[in-house]
Amino acid sequence: MFGRKKANVQQMEDDRLLDNIHQLQQRIGNTQRMINNSVDVDDTTRTNLKLNQLKYQFLYLEARRRKATAKATTNIIFGDEDTFLKQPSRAEKHW
Repeated sequence: MFGRKKANVQQMEDDRLLDNIHQLQQRIGNTQRMINNSVDVDDTTRTNLKLNQLKYQFLYLEARRRKATAKATTNIIFGDEDTFLKQPSRAEKHW
């Protein structure tokens, strides 16, 4: 009110959304490494991996819809089966 900045609620929620995306990205990477390094994998582990990938996909699309800017660049973890998230690069757009 008097010289104090108001907390920007949208920016705070965008930061929280991006933090959740980053945590899911770490969890998916850890689970994929565990699956690749183990001989016998539970069905629940595979189901949790797919569930986390779907959560990541939903949060990623929500962040794009809100035009949230990330503090650091992130990689898309999905394999070839999830192709709708892949965007053509600038070089591919011009050719």
